[in-house]
Amino acid sequence: MLERYVEQQAAVYSALLDKDLKTMTKNLAMLTDDEQRMAEDLIQLLKPLKTVTTLMSSETSPTTSMILPLKHLILKSMVTEDGDSATIKEAKTAIAQDLEKRYTDPALTTYLQKATALDPRFKSLPSHNEMSKLQIYQDLIKDILQSQAMARPSTEEQHAAYSPPQKRSAMAELFGEVFKTQEQEKPFEAIIEEEVSTYRSAPSIHVDANPFIWWKTNKAKFPHVAELARRHLCVPGTSVASERIFSTAGDIVDANRSRLGADNVDKLIFLQKNMKIQ
Repeated sequence: MLERYVEQQAAVYSALLDKDLKTMTKNLAMLTDDEQRMAEDLIQLLKPLKTVTTLMSSETSPTTSMILPLKHLILKSMVTEDGDSATIKEAKTAIAQDLEKRYTDPALTTYLQKATALDPRFKSLPSHNEMSKLQIYQDLIKDILQSQAMARPSTEEQHAAYSPPQKRSAMAELFGEVFKTQEQEKPFEAIIEEEVSTYRSAPSIHVDANPFIWWKTNKAKFPHVAELARRHLCVPGTSVASERIFSTAGDIVDANRSRLGADNVDKLIFLQKNMKIQ
């Protein structure tokens, strides 16, 4: 609202100075020069929050991984400066104090840190120190090992039970006992540590790139990390998407289409959200 007022300031003043309006209305209130400057300063102060709101409302890219980086950027922009007026300093302090209390639950913070590390745009974790970065990636390794420990035994047992015996080639029949080779299999934990380390050292993608496309391309290279990313990045950071679905349903089911069945409503909402019409 402030931004629109500043943009249309000349038109507003022109309308307020109209002779007919001045004769009909007395004591017209107009902003002083100081109030005008304050409005412009507030617009600049709130502009990052508007941008953050737009980013967090996205439905085509992960938003959970952006929560901590955006929180860090907002807090950084809310640091008071010497040239700030008293009103701007007060507004910055109020915003910073309110935001600092959010996302402080240890379990939630750990989850958000993992989601940020699994996003190839933010995996360098610039707002964390080296010890914190190391701990976050160690937590990723633990999560992968725990999930694989539950799945691997049953898979190996099933493979051992149903796999047919391997046939030996002619070369193996003749020279197998003479020229024995010792295959040194890496421990599974070492394989996961190497995979996570390789992912961490890989270059980050541009912030405008789509992490989902990157993971689709690199899934074969980082299979275990990709599975962990699929579980973390699918969680939306806001309820905007669900609220939009309610609005879409309200546009579809109106007084003239009140007899639509639930199944048809679901299909129409799905088509509206997913079908791109040229």
